[in-house]
Amino acid sequence: MDLENFDIDSATSSAWMQFTANLAEVLSVMDQSSDLTISVARGLVSGEVPAIRFSAADQRVSAHVVSGLTAPGTTDPAQDELPLLAKLGWTVRDDGDIVAECDQEETGFLAVLTTATMRQVFDVIHPVFLEPDHLKEVLSGFVSWHTPEQLRPEEVAVMPKGRRELDELIDAHLERLFRHPALRDPEGDVAIRVGSTMVFLRSTPDAAEVVLFSPLVHDVSGRSRTCEVLNDLNVESRYGRFALHRDRVYVQLSVPAKPFVPAHMDFALKIIAQIADGIDDDLAAKLGGRTTFGPS
Repeated sequence: MDLENFDIDSATSSAWMQFTANLAEVLSVMDQSSDLTISVARGLVSGEVPAIRFSAADQRVSAHVVSGLTAPGTTDPAQDELPLLAKLGWTVRDDGDIVAECDQEETGFLAVLTTATMRQVFDVIHPVFLEPDHLKEVLSGFVSWHTPEQLRPEEVAVMPKGRRELDELIDAHLERLFRHPALRDPEGDVAIRVGSTMVFLRSTPDAAEVVLFSPLVHDVSGRSRTCEVLNDLNVESRYGRFALHRDRVYVQLSVPAKPFVPAHMDFALKIIAQIADGIDDDLAAKLGGRTTFGPS
């Protein structure tokens, strides 16, 4: 399967739109006994990470920005980002608190504000990079969730009857693996965070394969030179196929799905993450582009 019908920008935008809508719905039904914290994935730092905490009282929902570390020694939000927070809609108080609130019937405001803050202030590129421990209610709205029957040990290898059943098997396994529902967009692509790597996954229409792909380099220059480099990589690589789609380089790996064996998909996730972590910086330098997490 090629990448002609996959647009990472559209997939990312769609994921944020769904996240915003689901968050607004969750906030609209909060009560005084429940709180919600949405935090940036911990990554390589220890201690407090940037977050937004929500609470409800008297038909009002309030939000509070919690400062934390996004990298060792780097506090977020920084002092020079306070004007941006105010412009987005936060109130920056004299005591340093950063707050916002709204009527519980108008929680769309806080949901939009949260998304803007995560993207523009905390530099979160996709909802999958938010801490899932605090997001189960929000993430569960991404898909119509149907948990298949519990697999017995002898049923580890399962022959799916079609794409729908294969997707259900994949989603159930990903929930067991990551402890939150899969982030599946309307096109059927699942976004996965494996360490510092962003991986997308989809099943083929005939349910014969599960295809994983990860963007390695963006904004490459010189298609001829890029194709030469990728051809060499494809000859040398035991796993994964490298491809140029528009101005982005992807690595792609296919897993047979008839039968579907969860352990095979786990292995593919591990391999594609190792490839991305091990080659993206050098490849970006060689091709004159940038990595997924590099400067725009």
